[in-house]
Amino acid sequence: MKTLVLATDFSSNARQAAYFAAHLAKEQKARLILFHAFHLWPDNPAKTGDFPLSIKTMQENSEKALNHLADEIRADIQTDEPIQCIAREGHTMNAIRDLTKAERADLLIMSTVGTAPQSAQLLGSIATGMVADTNVPLLLIPPGIGYAHIKNIVLCIDLAEPPNVVALETALIFTRHFDCVINVLCVSETPDDPILKERAEHVRRLLVPQPHTLSIVAGETVYTTLLDFAHTNKADLIMMLPQTRTWLWKLFAEGETQRMARLTDIPLLAIV
Repeated sequence: MKTLVLATDFSSNARQAAYFAAHLAKEQKARLILFHAFHLWPDNPAKTGDFPLSIKTMQENSEKALNHLADEIRADIQTDEPIQCIAREGHTMNAIRDLTKAERADLLIMSTVGTAPQSAQLLGSIATGMVADTNVPLLLIPPGIGYAHIKNIVLCIDLAEPPNVVALETALIFTRHFDCVINVLCVSETPDDPILKERAEHVRRLLVPQPHTLSIVAGETVYTTLLDFAHTNKADLIMMLPQTRTWLWKLFAEGETQRMARLTDIPLLAIV
């Protein structure tokens, strides 16, 4: 990994995620970008001119806050890896997506909860919304989680359909970066299905060079089964692959990864 992007709204949870990102960047010897998107409505009279709520003032305030955060991180974790601060005006999700593309980011990092922790768990947040909108792998950090070396990963795969080969390879690349054990989990209502087992063996062959386990577990609710499995295996990270859904389904329903992002208490990496 060469470039990590941490998107922040300056909340306490986002600050915690920034420290997580900085430790990860230090470990991976990667560049870290601290990014904040701010937005003014077009009908705001302060949209033009040098007023207290003008774009210019908000830009300056955002950059000042980002630089202050960067200075704190450098002092606290003693890192020599570059930390860059960028603030841009725009709608948050669009601005984040444009920034990660422009900077060719390898990973986007966000806190699952920003300034509204209670509603985020019930309704989701910008971070959980990014699961379906990101163009790079997205690492989501729940509240109260500090950085620890990632040595044990649970990778959840839906084998009801053949796995997305590109996404699976991306997941395996991340596990090689972390040099860790990977525990593959498939949750199914029909764990004895021979087609399921055949696909599982194909995945197992791809994992041969790495320490791994593979389990097909009976369950109706992916979230509950996956989280229980992750806790039992003392996972430092949960990884989930993208699901194939129609645009209509995405419009009215929440995906398993988004639901997991809302409710998990273990860092979650959503692969794209």
